[in-house]
Amino acid sequence: MLIRWTPTFLAFPIGGLLAKLIFGSASSAARSVGGGLIVGLVVGLIQYLSLKKYGISTSWIVATAIAATVAALINSYAFSFKFDSASLAGSGLVAGLLIGISQSLSQTRDLKFVTIWTFSTAIAWSFAWFITSKVIVDPEAQYHVFGSSGALVTTLGLGLVLKYILPIAGFVQNSIK
Repeated sequence: MLIRWTPTFLAFPIGGLLAKLIFGSASSAARSVGGGLIVGLVVGLIQYLSLKKYGISTSWIVATAIAATVAALINSYAFSFKFDSASLAGSGLVAGLLIGISQSLSQTRDLKFVTIWTFSTAIAWSFAWFITSKVIVDPEAQYHVFGSSGALVTTLGLGLVLKYILPIAGFVQNSIK
């Protein structure tokens, strides 16, 4: 599971780069929403490719893209493009919460799975932005997603949840549904 999950690390820099190339910096609500859509599609697709062997359906991609887009819109207004650690961590919490809810509900209605995945994703994304805020040299560049340091934390953290916590909660690795 962890070996298959490891490439999801690349989803974040690839999604962020594509969003920046297509929409520029996340300097307005419209650009943020467009960038959120691109990041969501890329992250959702790469995570799906890593998890499809375990029963995840393509609805994971759509759920991730929609949630990342909505999160970008909410964060545009809630945090007004601020780049301090608290604002970035807060925007990560919102994005992770929406993405976790959407991804888990796209696969199951099992309350344990939804709860574990939602809170794990929210914590991972919030912590990823916090870590990135401490190592990024140019936050004013208004990135659409956290950097490689945050991607590493998110990939590792959620990989451990998939490998160790969800199976203990009653989900077998060969059937995450």
